[in-house]
Amino acid sequence: MATSVYFNNQRATVEQNLLEDLIIESIKNHGIDVYYLPRESQSSFDELFGDDPVKYFRKAIKLEMYLESFQNYEGNQEFFSKFGLEIQDTARLCVARRRFERQVASVMGADRRVPKDGDLIYLPIQFKLMEIKFVQEEKNFFQLGRDSINPYMYGLTVEAFKYNGELLQTGTEEIDRIADLQSNILELNLNAGGTSTFQRFEIVYQGSNLATATAKAIVAGWNKPTQKLKVRNVKGAFVGGTLVKGSTSNAQWTLNGAPDLLNNVNVGNIEDNDILESEADGIIDFTEINPFGEP
Repeated sequence: MATSVYFNNQRATVEQNLLEDLIIESIKNHGIDVYYLPRESQSSFDELFGDDPVKYFRKAIKLEMYLESFQNYEGNQEFFSKFGLEIQDTARLCVARRRFERQVASVMGADRRVPKDGDLIYLPIQFKLMEIKFVQEEKNFFQLGRDSINPYMYGLTVEAFKYNGELLQTGTEEIDRIADLQSNILELNLNAGGTSTFQRFEIVYQGSNLATATAKAIVAGWNKPTQKLKVRNVKGAFVGGTLVKGSTSNAQWTLNGAPDLLNNVNVGNIEDNDILESEADGIIDFTEINPFGEP
């Protein structure tokens, strides 16, 4: 005997919509607010290395998600490999399909109706960026059947994002400053008498134009009274006595000498190379031909 069509109808669209509404309401009640950062690119995808060499993130879309890994990070976490210490902190999130389409696809277009690997998620409660490593498109078991190709929600496996020079320009300050905190900052001392004011995130360069620039970088900060310009993502070598130009602001200031690359980097607690070198100078006599053994 067949099951009852009144209580076990797996093609009832109204009941399916009700179930999806309950999922959305549950995530709203028990989830957290995050920012979804869709990945964009200025180049084609590198099929050989499996990476996008010129990726950037210009939008931060607020969205609610359910954090399944609420007690601790998952994954391998901290372990020693042949390349040294590696930290792989992963977590699992759930997002309702309909909410994702309304919030993200409405901004990015119909081709972004599904979360993609490589997109970022910012967790305000952790002040941390996470990168999507895997998207489970069939998170549900479809208790009331599947009348269309659309699932009720997506499962996202995310990992702590490792910054590698990507451009973060979302307009949300707490996200954009991550690039300034995790990248090497080069400080340029400029001469007085320049024109206009450099803008944050604009590209500055030396040369006749941006296309043929001998050196260029992204502005991380500009202090006009002291004529100090902080830049990151440097390409090329800035030369003293030459104009530094802003591609957007049209600012022009002359660089007062070549920057000191060794003393213009962000030094963290584990970057103790200079300390070790200084201590070693008092122990090992490097004036010998072979300080580690007999000649």
